[in-house]
Amino acid sequence: MDPLPSPIESLFARQPALCGFSVRGPADVPDSCPRSEDDEPLFVGDIGISPEISDEQYAAIFQDVVAALAELLAEEPEAAQALRGRTFARLLH
Repeated sequence: MDPLPSPIESLFARQPALCGFSVRGPADVPDSCPRSEDDEPLFVGDIGISPEISDEQYAAIFQDVVAALAELLAEEPEAAQALRGRTFARLLH
């Protein structure tokens, strides 16, 4: 198993309610959703959170996920292709 990139690893450390999330590409977005003109947009989807939290807490976690992905892409721009279609999940021991 590949180690988690450090921004993703620290995301799970900061957000104990976050169980996992997936990163999707434009082909995975429903037709009813608007699309941008970017060549390689990424979308966060399938966020798993436990226990149930408020909408405000969910929004904060979602923003933290987006920020972690942006940090990773700033450090490694070539990572966009490897992120697309990947699911990140908390490792339980």
